[in-house]
Amino acid sequence: MNVQALLNPQQQKVVTTTEGPLLVLAGAGSGKTRSIIYRTAYLISEKKVNPYNILIVTFTNKAADELKERLQKTFDLHIFSLWVGTFHSICVRILRRESDHLDFSSNFSIYDTADQKSLLKKIYKKLDIDAKKFSLEKVRSIISRQKSSLILPEDFFSFNPENFFTKQVHRIYRQYQSELKQNNALDFDDLLMFTALLLHKNKNIKKKYANQFKYIMIDEYQDTNYAQFKLINLLAESHQNLCVVGDDDQAIYSWRGATIQNILNFEKDYQNVKTIRLEKNYRSPKSVLSLANSLITKNSDRHTKELWTDKESALKPKLVKLSDERTEADFVFEKISELKKKEEIALNNFVILYRTNAQSRVLESRSLNHDINYQIIGGVNFYQRKEIKDILAYLKILVNPEDNESFLRIINSPRRGIGKVTQKRLLNFAENYRLSLFAALGKDELYDHLGNSAQKVKNFFRQILDWKKEAQELEITKFLEKLITELELLSLYDSDDPQDISRSENIKEFLGATREFSENYQQNNQEEPSLVHYIQNLALQTDIDNYDETENSVKLMTMHNAKGMEFDYVFIVGVEDNLIPHSRSLDEPKQLEEERRLLYVAITRAKKNVFMTYVQTRRVFDMITAAFPSRFLMEIDEELLETENGQYYENQVPRTPVRRKKSVVTENKKHFKIGQKIEHAKYGKGVILNVDGRGIDAKLTISFSGGKLKKIIGSFVKKI
Repeated sequence: MNVQALLNPQQQKVVTTTEGPLLVLAGAGSGKTRSIIYRTAYLISEKKVNPYNILIVTFTNKAADELKERLQKTFDLHIFSLWVGTFHSICVRILRRESDHLDFSSNFSIYDTADQKSLLKKIYKKLDIDAKKFSLEKVRSIISRQKSSLILPEDFFSFNPENFFTKQVHRIYRQYQSELKQNNALDFDDLLMFTALLLHKNKNIKKKYANQFKYIMIDEYQDTNYAQFKLINLLAESHQNLCVVGDDDQAIYSWRGATIQNILNFEKDYQNVKTIRLEKNYRSPKSVLSLANSLITKNSDRHTKELWTDKESALKPKLVKLSDERTEADFVFEKISELKKKEEIALNNFVILYRTNAQSRVLESRSLNHDINYQIIGGVNFYQRKEIKDILAYLKILVNPEDNESFLRIINSPRRGIGKVTQKRLLNFAENYRLSLFAALGKDELYDHLGNSAQKVKNFFRQILDWKKEAQELEITKFLEKLITELELLSLYDSDDPQDISRSENIKEFLGATREFSENYQQNNQEEPSLVHYIQNLALQTDIDNYDETENSVKLMTMHNAKGMEFDYVFIVGVEDNLIPHSRSLDEPKQLEEERRLLYVAITRAKKNVFMTYVQTRRVFDMITAAFPSRFLMEIDEELLETENGQYYENQVPRTPVRRKKSVVTENKKHFKIGQKIEHAKYGKGVILNVDGRGIDAKLTISFSGGKLKKIIGSFVKKI
């Protein structure tokens, strides 16, 4: 394989450096996917490594599918035995194979976020937990972090302080895991945790997979959590043939447990590490990269690197000040219309990025005024829609009859006269006999407790048994068509109501997606998929995996969801304090750095140019409030941005001081700025991390040399 003619020198090193630990620091748009594909092909065709002995972990299912497709088309390789997929999909394969060593069976259900919340609500009611005092979302997040750190309920207080709050969280966590076990279900964090713990505790299984995966490649390593680190470390520690690819400048997922330290400490975690930097960017012009580099160099937790390119452009990134969010939206759509007409390009070449989902509302509303089609990426997942969740619940029960949550969802949907009273009697019977709800239906004595509803429940039970048999006999798409017909779902939504029309279309789309999955599975695996395979695939799908870049519409998405994508023109709206950086990050230096990385990711999506906007007032929770330009803007060299409607800041606007090239504005003879060194009579010397206000009355967030973080009024410190 002639890699010299197809890859740059650094990419060639990535491909041919196959033995021992390798850290690939791959900047945005530097061709890392190409490098991974060629490295895999090199291992198989040149090093004669069996594909079965290669493990490749990707960030999305879509990336895994693209990698396999390109390996087959470009190199004509038969990669049916190659293990490639996301962490979650790889873990599912291992857990199903090794279920004999676990406390759940191989046909376990996978609970998504909606399933988790539904189960937690029932647990709150059972344990008499006040949701106002113990936020369900906060508790769910805490449980997720415990699992990401491989902390089971029985180990909870070995790693957490014991107080009233944590005792209640522990009660919920313990009950939550118990309920999951009863339902033969795992959530997404369980998939990682139980796989890592299985390899850690069972030396034979660890040896089995370590021997199988002789070469391991991990993409987006900067976004891994502790459980993922531990899992890979266990697999690779014997042979050390581990290649991790990532970019600490794009680490943006700490809020879901990822730790940037995994990539920063890789050279300490493994011996004799070789490090290769991919810094040549093939996506963006110099003007965009200069802007991005100017911003990201302000971070301290990073490997030194700087993107460069041969791609010239006469365009300069633009910064635009607008009055409010409505004029901001109008400006964006007017500019898109102008560029679309001028360059004769389709709408799918444009993306509008924002920090929070709430910002999309005005954009959606104003798009109608400009007659521009849009598509929200990563909003409500297609598979979270009620009509789709209902169908999936039927399929889950046919695969895993112990899944009580799915059972309760379908027992009277569509309506079959099995109401709440009957369901309560069924629940009590199942609990008394320690049975799953489905197993309870097989007990004759149950029906003595159901009164007039007994026959309806019997009919439902017989129908489930019939479907269970047919699901094993029929091809998936044919069975699904039969199920939908017998449930009369399409006729259920046969009306002129726009919501019903939408639901009917979603069901038809679901059928089409099922047919596509079945065809692709047969092509890639040379066999028909089972219902277990199908349910597993659906459980791990996201809207990002199903994103169609060819659809002719402007894409709207959060900056987080834009990771890994690229567009000709990128519009970043709301470049303001409290949005980017987010209000929760202003007083936390590490979180502030992550917010800066997030803006960096947004900027580096652009193939041609970037537009950033900020407003003077913004409506927040039905209140119009003053908005302030992001503090990140003053970190960027002014020469790198073309401004419209004035300079970066007006005198009345900023809450933080402005750093200008030639002069510094002063007030009350005492002007503070971020990064300034000060001294306090009690706490000693420190550095200013944040400034709220002006002059001696400014509220300063200061990091002192002793490690303390304090908020102090400016009049109580002196500059040094």
